[in-house]
Amino acid sequence: MGLGDINYEDVVAATEEARRLGRDNFLQVYGFRRAKSYELVLDGLRYDSKAIAGVAHGHATGDFLRAKDFSGGAATVARRLRELGFVVETGETSRNRAALLERLRTLRVSRGPGNPAPSRHQPLSLLWAVARAADEWPRMTPWPEFRDRVGPLLVEFGLPNAKATPEYPFWHLRGSGLWEVQGVPPELVKEMPKKSILDAHHPQAGLTEEATDLLRDPVIRLDAIATICDTYLEDVDRRALFERTGLGGYTTASGLLRPSEDASSSAGMDEYERSIGPASRRDTVRSVIVRDEALARKVKELERDRCQICDTALRYLNRPYSEAAHIRGLGSPHHGPDELQNLLCLCANCHVLLDGLEIYVDPDGLVRETRGNREPRPLRRDSRHPIDEAHIGYHRNLCTVNVFGNATN
Repeated sequence: MGLGDINYEDVVAATEEARRLGRDNFLQVYGFRRAKSYELVLDGLRYDSKAIAGVAHGHATGDFLRAKDFSGGAATVARRLRELGFVVETGETSRNRAALLERLRTLRVSRGPGNPAPSRHQPLSLLWAVARAADEWPRMTPWPEFRDRVGPLLVEFGLPNAKATPEYPFWHLRGSGLWEVQGVPPELVKEMPKKSILDAHHPQAGLTEEATDLLRDPVIRLDAIATICDTYLEDVDRRALFERTGLGGYTTASGLLRPSEDASSSAGMDEYERSIGPASRRDTVRSVIVRDEALARKVKELERDRCQICDTALRYLNRPYSEAAHIRGLGSPHHGPDELQNLLCLCANCHVLLDGLEIYVDPDGLVRETRGNREPRPLRRDSRHPIDEAHIGYHRNLCTVNVFGNATN
């Protein structure tokens, strides 16, 4: 009987049970106390690692372990959970997060002659690397790929009249403490290698393992994106920037990208641009997130199918109609949890505005517009419907990154 019997699906099942029961009730049912050190972090939520491992063992073998059944300490549990691909944190994580953001704020960026603005080469390169981390691409990137991918970004979003030199951020980002370069001949390590040497040796560069591990957390990742944009890219069109760097999922709260322009075709149109015959069809294969319909029904029932923002009660086909809206989107890159604390009951209009980052909930619980000055209104809350302020804060941060940073555009 050991932790080797646990697999990934068993741990996920245990976390789902913990969310359903609530943290304290979950611990009481299975005979555990709150973790003093190691916590499992999944979808931005924190769990007591020993309790999760004990219940996961039950799902795997039918034998639910209690606290007294563990022969190893919390570190042993953490090691097994990490082997399965989970993030396990200690109090050290918050310090590491603060250090990560501070390093991003204090990049050693150059300033060109006659231009006091800091160069954007390093910030743009880091945003591109963060996007790779979000999509779980390999941490290290060969120089030719970095040159061909990042070079055009420096041209499009760099300072006016600035020369695009991808070799500089490729090499000099090492000074941030978040970046490493591998494959450069040892005799050249002390100086900036010429572009011809990079072309000849094909070295690799990327975020350090520590930085990559931190950026796997969606909440920390959004904080990092916000820090880079607010510090160095304040007057850049964020939506265009995110689309081009591979961060397009951050342009909506749902994480869904806008349909591509070629999704619609002009075929079958007459000279007046009216369709000829029935709408065309095409076969597609999709991977979709399975949502808990019972949770959606529950939030609608608790709120009596009335919008929590505008108080509208819609009817469709002579029945009440409302929508269950996730505050922090379920899909990539937000990876929000499908739980009651992450749901609002909204009308169709307010749902679109929330997902489109046109409205947000401020720290006082007032719903405000991101682009207008309409009088704010309180978010209606039912005592039976708990809402996690962390999800509200995540959505608000997403609005800040997308909209408020574009005030000059």
